[in-house]
Amino acid sequence: MVIQEGGGSQPQGTLSASLGAEEATHQSQSTVQLLDSTQSNLRSLTRQLTAEEQAMVTQIKDFMEQSRKATQESDPVRAHNLALKAHLLSDELVRR
Repeated sequence: MVIQEGGGSQPQGTLSASLGAEEATHQSQSTVQLLDSTQSNLRSLTRQLTAEEQAMVTQIKDFMEQSRKATQESDPVRAHNLALKAHLLSDELVRR
């Protein structure tokens, strides 16, 4: 058997389509929770932010917007990954 560059037999871009209904539902719920928690983290910031921290907020909001767009485009894996990135950055920002 020959495996072409890029891996298995599934065409690229179909990972989200291959998720089971239960897994996709769980991932969508997790994405919503991550976005809600990220938004809560941003709201909790009451101190003056440095220029670097303001750039982080911009990046976080960009990831959140991209996540929502991926959800609208029926790409739950991408949506979740972007929501996770936003959340991790917001956690780091809150801890500073």
